[in-house]
Amino acid sequence: MEKHQINFTTSRFQQHGWIWQYPENERNSEQRLVLIHGAGVAGELTWTYLANYLDAWQEILVLDLAGMGSEFLQLPDAPQVNDYALQLVEVLEALDWTQFDLAGYSFGGMVAVEFIERYFRSLSGETFNGLLFLLEPAMLFSAATADLAKKAQEYQQIAAAVRANPEDIEVYRAFLDSVSPARRQDPASDRLTMKRLSQRPQSFAAVLQAVSQRLMLCGDDYRHWQSPYSGMSFVGGLSPAVMKQRHQQLQHQSRDWQFVEVPGADHSLVFTKPRGIARRMNERKRPE
Repeated sequence: MEKHQINFTTSRFQQHGWIWQYPENERNSEQRLVLIHGAGVAGELTWTYLANYLDAWQEILVLDLAGMGSEFLQLPDAPQVNDYALQLVEVLEALDWTQFDLAGYSFGGMVAVEFIERYFRSLSGETFNGLLFLLEPAMLFSAATADLAKKAQEYQQIAAAVRANPEDIEVYRAFLDSVSPARRQDPASDRLTMKRLSQRPQSFAAVLQAVSQRLMLCGDDYRHWQSPYSGMSFVGGLSPAVMKQRHQQLQHQSRDWQFVEVPGADHSLVFTKPRGIARRMNERKRPE
């Protein structure tokens, strides 16, 4: 694997990220994958473990979202999901990438779908025909309006607490309790995760606020969303039952979608179960 840092300015962003190239995957030449991370933790740290096992692609773009490695050139008063999707448009235009698969984790899943549905046609002139991978995407927590509204309220409260006390490491525990309520008790792991989230508190709070607002505005749309794209979603076995049920529904109602439950994993599945997830992604891209 060869890693090349990208660092350039587009119209709205100072872009930062990495392009990982896999010369050994020559038979997969021209196969590209874009990876979008979640709230608070930048792309390289989020995806390194998993990307080491991806052998169905030759080039992988690992982008840092604004506030988490990249930066807004003019910071919006309250960034919306749309603002982060525009970042993806601009970096892909600069790189001249028009054909690729796309994977989004947590908040990154919300950004990925927003980008595809709102901007992809303007980028390529066509509808999206790559594979979409969603790893515990923020908008598909449940098929129930009340569950999504409750989740939106939780994120709003956590964002307010982070802004009020950004140096209090314990305010980040509420986020862990929200996204991984049944996680195995591991104080050392929790401390590490909370420390990472606390490194960019204002950006972390901004993302949580953006997710909260989007869930409140588009909850009904997300409740009924079916994928018109081919792809796969991953949910941890320790994650709430309503999330697993929602992704089972997604598989049943969508044209070409697969749902994978990752045994023994919670919302941190991208960090704790990278080999198994990568294997399933490789198989989906390159079925035997």
